Amino acid sequence: MMMEKGLLHSDQQFHNGGSTDSQVEGYSKNPEAFAADFGNAMIKMGNITPLTGTSGQIRLNCRKAN
Repeated sequence: MMMEKGLLHSDQQFHNGGSTDSQVEGYSKNPEAFAADFGNAMIKMGNITPLTGTSGQIRLNCRKAN
């Protein structure tokens, strides 16, 4: 991303002159910190328990509840 070669357009937006530039630059200098934070985020995401059956819903539009 520092060289404007982000794999996805959405990834590259993290380093485009905005508020997340310093975080991208920090992770580029410390890949171990990125790996640790990424791993912790994946564990946190894995612990989310989705609503299922009649307790949940499949949204027709992701931006709003049905």
